[in-house]
Amino acid sequence: MNRADAPLVRAVGLRGATAINVITMIGIGPLITMPLVLGALHGPLSLVGWILGALLALCDGLVWAELGSLYPHSGGTYGFLLETFGRATVGRLLAFLFVWQTVCTVPLILASGYIGFANYAGYLFPGLGASPMHWAWPELGMRVDALTLVAVGIGAVTIAVLYRGIASSSRIGVWLAAAALSTLLAVIIASYSHFSASQALALPPPDSLWDGLRAGLGSALVITMYDYAGYGTSSSIGGEIVSPATTIPRSIVMAIGVVAALYVTMQFGVLGAMPWQQFVPLADGSLPPLGQHLASAIVEQSFGVIAGGVVTVLILITAFASLFGNLLGSSRVPYAAAADGVFLRSFAHVHPAHRFPDVSLVAIGVLALGACVFSLDRIINALIAGVVLIQPIAQIAALAVLRARGVRAPYRMRWFPLPALLALAGWVWVFVSAGGPAITFGVVSLSVGAVIFGARAAVAREWPFTSQ
Repeated sequence: MNRADAPLVRAVGLRGATAINVITMIGIGPLITMPLVLGALHGPLSLVGWILGALLALCDGLVWAELGSLYPHSGGTYGFLLETFGRATVGRLLAFLFVWQTVCTVPLILASGYIGFANYAGYLFPGLGASPMHWAWPELGMRVDALTLVAVGIGAVTIAVLYRGIASSSRIGVWLAAAALSTLLAVIIASYSHFSASQALALPPPDSLWDGLRAGLGSALVITMYDYAGYGTSSSIGGEIVSPATTIPRSIVMAIGVVAALYVTMQFGVLGAMPWQQFVPLADGSLPPLGQHLASAIVEQSFGVIAGGVVTVLILITAFASLFGNLLGSSRVPYAAAADGVFLRSFAHVHPAHRFPDVSLVAIGVLALGACVFSLDRIINALIAGVVLIQPIAQIAALAVLRARGVRAPYRMRWFPLPALLALAGWVWVFVSAGGPAITFGVVSLSVGAVIFGARAAVAREWPFTSQ
């Protein structure tokens, strides 16, 4: 047990760990990004984006599973890098950079969910989107309006709900996972009640299979990986998992399997329920009304306006569930680093009564509230590019180093190194496909973190400014 785990309680079993992964993966994401996937890969080609995303998630998930079984401590990637590459040398640098990128990108992940929540709330309360109150800075991709205030408000509620002990949070997570699964099942049932197989399988006339895939697969994979993200959340709370060596790997694989099946089934159902051209972005990049509330529109078509309203409420619960899981897992990362002396010491504070990292939770949550003023498309591209270099790619490198040293983890992926190499190739493709501005954000933010680490190490006379 490391220092970060000492004050924590192991109270999350397989059901809770899988539920936390599932609710982190299933949020409002696919319900707001499915039109974007259809814009990149027309018609049934969109299924390829979801299936390849699932395969990439599974290959990468096996890396998470092996590392998580070997280092079942709070912090996830932070601990993997620190332990593998050395607590006093390169591992300290990589761990710091990961925590730095977590602080930079997790608020963007949370903000995207808060914005999606607010947009679907606009289906129930159309006056929110029509409010004349707004301030905009288009050149910065920033806007403040009534929907922004709703996004900030649900972010504040998320912080408040998580401000409690982990055992209580785990129980809440199971119920929220049930709500998330019920939401997707409701949309799936509605889509298949008016299903046309010929419509679902029809390619648009100008497209060929290979031309369509070549043009949009990279862009679609960026979006689908955003929707699959979160399968490793259980390893981020490894210090609070019961029997982590077996629970963490199982929770990761089970969550990916469940979510992938739901996403592919839902996408196919949507294709057969309505013409996909009604959902895709317009020439100016904005979504048409049906694209903004895709799931609600499908349920309304099948079962009426009241049913559309009910499923929208479920969608809002699902969105909150994902935000709950994301903030829960991510708040443990700066805490673990601070407890080890790698990050700001204040982040190591634990609530005296409920024994959870309160300062880290509130800090990450508040930063996310500020990020709600940015547009959704900029947020998604930036956060994907921001994490690729220091999380999935660095983890694959860590696993390769451990295998070369002959270290045997309690769980070992089959057919190594094939899954790891496939994950590496996939993530490089995702990074390149994110686009110039997003790549710039990822590289610059990582570089700034390296400079801060160097300055901090120089003042403290730590590696690389000491011979120790």
